[in-house]
Amino acid sequence: MDRIEAFKGVYMTSEQCLLIPEERTAVVADLHIGYESALEAEGIHIPHVQTASVKENLLKIIDKYALDRIILLGDLKHEFSRNLGQEMRDVRSVMEMLSNLVEVILVKGNHDNYIENIVSRIQVPVVPLYRAAGLTFVHGHQPCADRPLVMGHEHPSVKIFDRVGAYLKLPCFVHLREEGVLVLPAFSPLAAGTDLTRVSKRDYLSPILKNYDVGEAEIIGCSDIGLLPLGKLSTLEGLRL
Repeated sequence: MDRIEAFKGVYMTSEQCLLIPEERTAVVADLHIGYESALEAEGIHIPHVQTASVKENLLKIIDKYALDRIILLGDLKHEFSRNLGQEMRDVRSVMEMLSNLVEVILVKGNHDNYIENIVSRIQVPVVPLYRAAGLTFVHGHQPCADRPLVMGHEHPSVKIFDRVGAYLKLPCFVHLREEGVLVLPAFSPLAAGTDLTRVSKRDYLSPILKNYDVGEAEIIGCSDIGLLPLGKLSTLEGLRL
């Protein structure tokens, strides 16, 4: 299936974004543009493919869902401490492309130091949180008492093993339905994600998740064949297919 309702009129999609059809809005989290440049600074060289891939995937959802607005849930850029030259150029390239097509809202994440300087000439609003469709949108690195709440930050994924030990790692949505909290997968193709089946409560990055039993959360995997409802996280530990 291509979409599953998370909140009334709001849908998780197989493109690793949240869709609000009535407002022609999509929400994506954790692009981490400039990741390759950060690796190069540490002596690790990989092809610069992420920005082109991110652009292509954003254009696909804009076209498929006839979007008027995109909400970026933080960590647009990757490097914490400084603005790398390639990172600045790539971030501006992505933001200029988006702003020429749709309204863009940037919710600031913990990696987004100096982001205001990078996007200042593009006139994209940079905000600590955003509210739309009865939901509050945050990055997730700071506490927030608003509910229902949509966040990123955690880069959730799960591993599903077969009987000989091979595994499939899927980015996933994490839905604490009763608590009104939804965690989005990372939109970056290079953010492999944290395997939630191996994470204890104290190891969650977000202070928001530390308050809940995430084992009771519904896990919805994103795959090339669509969304995969996988049940509760607690049932996936040690699962063999």
